[in-house]
Amino acid sequence: MAFIQIAIIILASIILVKSTHWVIKSLYYLAQYFHVPKFVMAFILAGLATSFPELFVGISSGLNKTPILSLANVFGSNIANLTLVLGITVIFVKGISSESRIIGRNIIYTLLLIIYPILLASDGLISRVDGAGLLVLFVLYNAILFFQSREFEKKLVGARRKDLIKNILVFAIGISLLMLSAEIIVRASSKLAIELNIPLFLIGLFLVAVGTSLPEIIFGIRAGIDKQKDMILGNILGSLASNSTAVLGVTAIIAPIMITRINLLTSSSFYLLAAYILFMIFARSDKKLTRQEGLVLLFFYISFIIIQFMIG
Repeated sequence: MAFIQIAIIILASIILVKSTHWVIKSLYYLAQYFHVPKFVMAFILAGLATSFPELFVGISSGLNKTPILSLANVFGSNIANLTLVLGITVIFVKGISSESRIIGRNIIYTLLLIIYPILLASDGLISRVDGAGLLVLFVLYNAILFFQSREFEKKLVGARRKDLIKNILVFAIGISLLMLSAEIIVRASSKLAIELNIPLFLIGLFLVAVGTSLPEIIFGIRAGIDKQKDMILGNILGSLASNSTAVLGVTAIIAPIMITRINLLTSSSFYLLAAYILFMIFARSDKKLTRQEGLVLLFFYISFIIIQFMIG
């Protein structure tokens, strides 16, 4: 039976990734159609869109009274974004420049947004009030980004008017499939945790997190192919910020998040902060991330998997 649940999670994750691809594609069209600044697309729209899987998993886990799955998914996805996703992307695109002034500024903002949920969870509970505070932070962060975008006048153009209705429909279908696949993942994950007698936190931290992080990998590789490397780090930082604020905020408002396995939370928090510090060091050294540094990030993720399963 455990094999069946794993197969269901993998299949639902494929649907999740495909529907997210449709959503991102339609959002990119809409950004072109309405002449949205390229900066806003990279940091706000793409970052939020690639976090849709985590968001819908969070909503479903809250409604199913298993919000701890969302917390684990957020921590796992953030670590995967900083190591697995960024490592694969950097290797594929043969390095990424981080010399942009806006990248350096938002690396600090995003670090603060990552630390805050860790502090909230340290007492074993993220309450509905905490969730509301996280949503306020999400709004403030994006307001700051929007005002920063005035420094960058380059806008996305080239969308054809006749494709407007089609892209709106694609967006709606993509969101619907996201909701359905997220619900399936949450239910299958809960059953798998029971059948294997392992913490649901570990299921969310790895199996679900890798599945919900695939859109970031696809976005990064696609941006590299399209010669839009400057959007890759914007998407990673935007996704980290959205996961840490909007996703956890919505989940906690639906159902307060109780943390019972403090040891798993502590170790994953340590790895998350260590991964971010490693990313900051790489991004600031020579103002770029190299393929060798990408390999280091991949090995870091492997060590994370080994340590977590030893603890759990």
